[in-house]
Amino acid sequence: MSAAMTAMLERACTGEPPIGDAVDDIFRQADRLRRRRARSVILAGLVAVALVIILGYALTTVLLPGSKPRSTAAVAVAQPRPSAVLDPVLAVLAKPIDAQQRRIVPRPPFSGPGWRQYAVLDTNGEPHGLVEVAVFDAPAGLCLPVLAEATACAQPDHSDSGFEYARYDRTEDVDWQVNEVIARRVVDGRTVAVQVTGERGTGDREAGGPPLSTREAADVATNARLLDGFGLGERCNQPAPACPVFEVPIRPAG
Repeated sequence: MSAAMTAMLERACTGEPPIGDAVDDIFRQADRLRRRRARSVILAGLVAVALVIILGYALTTVLLPGSKPRSTAAVAVAQPRPSAVLDPVLAVLAKPIDAQQRRIVPRPPFSGPGWRQYAVLDTNGEPHGLVEVAVFDAPAGLCLPVLAEATACAQPDHSDSGFEYARYDRTEDVDWQVNEVIARRVVDGRTVAVQVTGERGTGDREAGGPPLSTREAADVATNARLLDGFGLGERCNQPAPACPVFEVPIRPAG
């Protein structure tokens, strides 16, 4: 290189920092850039994690069922219903029994197709007799038996509710006293028998007396709600071995 060229380069470089200092500055700037980028990456990662947590919580709250806030409004609570309300047959029988300060309750086996049976209890919870109810279909008519003559049919009494009926009592035996009423609804022939038996084996006429008189049993039997407490398909027409045995048999015509 000529002396003139060398002189020119020396003048151009006059005032420039030494080469060694420039190299150190370059490395320092590069290091600062790396730290800045690392901080940016870390911050972005933290933001992403926070977003994932927030989104996860939101989705869980919306999609999954959680505990509902407790309401201060009144809530209806199911109450036990009396047996007489659940059983329409018992509801009819209970009225005259309750009037005597006694109770009537289902007696196992309580019921079957076409029949029901109930125990009567006194004020101390002691048994005081049995009430059995059965229904029959007698569309062609009904022979109401005459106790003194097995083949004869009695002339029925008639109720304002549209029933023809007959009353019977077998109370000669103090240890087995029975009142019975057979009633047929004229409009459709549906028939009901109510048999009321006093507590057996008491040895006392009053203690073993039927819990319903024949008059009370007739009022029950001619109450249309008693028949309506049975389903239309229920009946004890023969053969019906599971139905109660009545002291006075029920004899539908036909």
